Amino acid sequence: MPTVLTSSQQTFVDITDQRKLSAYITSNLPKTQSEDPNVLPHTYAPSWASTNLVLTPVVFLDQTSIALNSTGLTITWKRKDGTGAETNLTTGETVTNGVLKVTQNKLSASTSGMITYICYISYYDSETKNTVNISSDITYTLVKNAENAKLAYVTADTYVFKYDKDSVLVGATQATLTAQVQGVTISKWQYKDNSGSWVDYPTTADNTNITSGILVVKPSHAVFINNVAQIKVVTSDTDVFDTVTITKIFDGVKGDQGDKGDPGSSGSGGLSVILGNEAQAIACTSEGKTATASTISIPFTGYVGITQTACACSVGTLPTGITVKSNTAATASTAGILELSVAASSDLGGTAVLTGNITLTFTISGKSVVKTFTWTKAKAGSNGTNAVVFSVYAPNGTVVQNQSGTLTLATSAYSGTTAITIATYQWAKYANGTWTNISGATSSTLTVSGADIVNIQSYRCTMTYSGKTYVDVITVEDKSDPYVSEMLSIGGFTVKNNLGGVVPYVIVRTNQKEVDELLGVISEAEPSTPKSGDYWYKIDHSGKTVTLMKYSGTAWASTTDTQSLTYTWYAQDKDGKEMTFGKTGKVIYLSAADIDSIMTLQCDVSN
Repeated sequence: MPTVLTSSQQTFVDITDQRKLSAYITSNLPKTQSEDPNVLPHTYAPSWASTNLVLTPVVFLDQTSIALNSTGLTITWKRKDGTGAETNLTTGETVTNGVLKVTQNKLSASTSGMITYICYISYYDSETKNTVNISSDITYTLVKNAENAKLAYVTADTYVFKYDKDSVLVGATQATLTAQVQGVTISKWQYKDNSGSWVDYPTTADNTNITSGILVVKPSHAVFINNVAQIKVVTSDTDVFDTVTITKIFDGVKGDQGDKGDPGSSGSGGLSVILGNEAQAIACTSEGKTATASTISIPFTGYVGITQTACACSVGTLPTGITVKSNTAATASTAGILELSVAASSDLGGTAVLTGNITLTFTISGKSVVKTFTWTKAKAGSNGTNAVVFSVYAPNGTVVQNQSGTLTLATSAYSGTTAITIATYQWAKYANGTWTNISGATSSTLTVSGADIVNIQSYRCTMTYSGKTYVDVITVEDKSDPYVSEMLSIGGFTVKNNLGGVVPYVIVRTNQKEVDELLGVISEAEPSTPKSGDYWYKIDHSGKTVTLMKYSGTAWASTTDTQSLTYTWYAQDKDGKEMTFGKTGKVIYLSAADIDSIMTLQCDVSN
């Protein structure tokens, strides 16, 4: 069976001549209003009754701002309470010349504690005879100052211990962890041992007790499993906790001795991205909805070897109720930070969904590093029902070297504080753009062969317990001399008005050198001075094809010769759904007629 060496992906866009309409909403007041329930009547800050809330749409036509009373422009407003259906505006909500004014504290009567105002904008273009419709919305959330608010959060002054190529510790010699809590008290600090269980952090001269709000972590402490220490602060409420990961990273190692006794050159350091927050529990009601609005902060730092390097984060699909609040890239001297806003009264994709993963793709030194952030609902019990927490972890690490050896993937499941021992499991593997169940993989652990891991590989485990399913995903990787592919395109990545086409092709490199180079040039016109045996990728726009041609010495003719590697193409439509796409080869033709606004191509390269 062929082994996939590398994959590349690119998005192609079809643009039209229709004029572009865009808009955003300005607000004169903050999007969060606080309620003080400890006084009667309850007070609100800021008060929309004393300082009216004014929402003004700002509309652009082809990047030029237009007045709200412009000819052809129509503006209407709707409202929505929580995740309910849209409705008309109510008393105290009036529109004048497209501007919405709210004169009452509407959040006080909201059952969800969240109101969204939606502005529908329509523009009739007399030149093109087209009507363009868009919408924009803004959400306001009520925060109640309740005494029973329970929070726990851990910060660290460093998340890495750096070692040079001689394995000598450089930089920080210890990490100081600080826990901040509200509504609960700190019980103790724990770490995850090699069995995946949380056990008490050992007391040392650095930590005479493990019950205070400060914990000192040193590289010599026996809490690192495969150079990673996972540490947890436990509180008086078992559903309120936080975890943090401290990682040892190493610079590149020295090369082998040269043939004539010269020392080998130093190897380049590996790429690493360290997250200051890899997982977070979100306080939820017994119905599985978020208790209050909150912000998740995820600091991140990139390294090449042990050298801090600039990197940027791209956020994958987010569950309903979670949005990106801010995303600041890391530099060579400062950490970056991603902030996610969690809306109040959101079920985060479903009341039965108790945990999930957010894929974070980091670009560092022109390459991508994928990390996974895990969120879990800290669900309040109802009628004595415990919250169920399920996760997948790798007790011996998530990395193999040169596709050798094996990895063990294990599961951890608790109902409240009681470990779940009776449940059913099904493991799946992500390949060729889909999840496929692994035959016979129905136990709580899975052994993965290093030979099955090409660069990176994701595995999913579905646990069924008490009639409900719980899902977690883990990504493992192979640290070998990687193949890297890049998708290019003659004609670019954009077509216009569904006309013409482009010619995507893939180049492959390993160890900074290109492999399986193009057999010949790609062009519409034949090469001017060919030699016998030369190749040419012939573009035929009218036939919408690319054909590999070979020169016999007197004429060009199509050939069945192929590149040494195999190139398999996949496509997703504008909604991210899989498309039937049967093209193969290093070079293909993509017709504009195949692109419905947006198409994403992926090419898997195998041997």
